[in-house]
Amino acid sequence: MQFSPGLEGVIADETAISNVEGEIGRLSYRGYAIEQLVKQPYLAVMWLVIFGELPSDEQQANLDAFLKAHGNLKDNELSLLRQMPAGLHPMRMLQGIIPLLDIDQGFLFEELNEEASHGLQIIARMPALIASFHHIQSATAIPPSNNCKSYIGNFLAMFTGREVSREHESILTIVQILQMEHSFNAGTFTSRVVSSTLAPIDSVFSAAVGALFGILHGGADEAALNAARKVGSPGAAAAFIDNLLASKGKLMGMGHREYKKVDPRSVILKPLAQDLCDGTDQENIYSTLVALETVFNQRMQAKGKEVWANLEFYKGAVYEAIGIPSNYFTSVFAMSRGVGWLAHFIESRADNRLIRPKAKYVGAASRRI
Repeated sequence: MQFSPGLEGVIADETAISNVEGEIGRLSYRGYAIEQLVKQPYLAVMWLVIFGELPSDEQQANLDAFLKAHGNLKDNELSLLRQMPAGLHPMRMLQGIIPLLDIDQGFLFEELNEEASHGLQIIARMPALIASFHHIQSATAIPPSNNCKSYIGNFLAMFTGREVSREHESILTIVQILQMEHSFNAGTFTSRVVSSTLAPIDSVFSAAVGALFGILHGGADEAALNAARKVGSPGAAAAFIDNLLASKGKLMGMGHREYKKVDPRSVILKPLAQDLCDGTDQENIYSTLVALETVFNQRMQAKGKEVWANLEFYKGAVYEAIGIPSNYFTSVFAMSRGVGWLAHFIESRADNRLIRPKAKYVGAASRRI
């Protein structure tokens, strides 16, 4: 029996949601190239990923209204947040509280059944969960939701507690579109496995959050930023990389299993990160990341390999520049990737089959009892 460690190269199912063409460095959602989609409104891309086509103005307005109607936390949900340990990582908070949310029963969104509508309510609540927990941990007052703002603008205003600049809202919108969906990544495949058992949608989201928390997956953005901080300056990058490679360590955020060419999301994000960080406190961090990527790629080229930064590598510098601290990076990622999880939930349930692969047994030889 043949097997592939990590299921690398194994086709586990079909999807029409996104296409990762790693050999040519291309990503598309529902047939639209990611380069086109970052120019669209956030809710238009959300609709596209969930429903398969770009929305009309009326459909986008209906989605906006549903998210606003279900986006505020109830008193019992805030009480649960306040009872959580003060030092709890936000991803542990999300994984634990999602199954405990007081979902509004009987509220269906157009073209979605009750279970999928509950998933959309989870997506609606995630910005308030993340922002509120941040203020609870910071011992600061939780700002009220501003339903006049966009989904992304409202989150940033709640999270930072201040007026949001158009530049910051725009760049966070682009980042969130870039990471909304990515085919059968570890978190999404986890969501499909759990969904295949006919578990409820909150269990699907909670399990996916747990998978996303790993540093080999969603946590790479925080790890990459921490590496840049440890290096301290561009001039120290070469020595750091050489020591890292000598000890067979990993530089998180560099390379991607799917992309044999440069990650197209990184191509979009890197110049935005430079524009955002130039002339700010983040300039040294950005320059250090560039130096790390350059030296690492040079060392890999000497071995006949091409290894470039993926989306996670420069994302941390962007997040921090707009006021999101590193321990919240992955939870903000989950806020966007939840859209993909919901789309995969809907797609997989349309023709559900329990996911149950075989394993190659390599234990002790069978013994007669």
